[in-house]
Amino acid sequence: MFRSKNGLRSALLWMIFASAPRLALAQTEGTETGSITAFKWNATDALVGRWSLGFEQSVGTNFALGLELDFIHRERFMELKSGSYLWDPVEHAIKRGLITEPFMRWYPRVDVRGQGVYAAAAGFLGYARYQFVEPNTFGDPSWSAFGGSLQVGYQRLIGRWVIDGYLGGTWANDDYSGAYIESTALFPPPSGWRVSAGLRLGVMRQR
Repeated sequence: MFRSKNGLRSALLWMIFASAPRLALAQTEGTETGSITAFKWNATDALVGRWSLGFEQSVGTNFALGLELDFIHRERFMELKSGSYLWDPVEHAIKRGLITEPFMRWYPRVDVRGQGVYAAAAGFLGYARYQFVEPNTFGDPSWSAFGGSLQVGYQRLIGRWVIDGYLGGTWANDDYSGAYIESTALFPPPSGWRVSAGLRLGVMRQR
């Protein structure tokens, strides 16, 4: 689990963002254009072993709040934390876990709700366990992370369908229990800053 310092930060971050969907439902007001609720699937996350489902609820005219859940099931290579060379022993493991990502969006356009260019801020909290394909003397480690992201994107509503593309940056703080971390030889773990981009597809309900 989390170290005490990282655990406190991640808990506070999660509590703040986890309240977003409830606030959205409480503050949503009906207008001439009605409120928008969208349910989405992240098409690009499937390429990296994550299956993401989420929803977005419009708040007033220019804002939206929502939550995305990322289910992790992917093969990873693990190396010892003390390892520093490419020829150090590497173990093959399956990573399974869940990431929660509450977010808030701002749409500059006021004539079409929930559509057009937007800016978004999100937080996330994740946890997963690794199961080694071959038994080892160190046991199966776990992974946890917290962080946030800033994105810009464009969302298009076509009838009841939603197309949502985005680009931004994500900051993450990873914590590994046990003697292993994910291999850094080719694909470094997402600690620190990294670029994030993708495409979400979904359906929309308007009231």
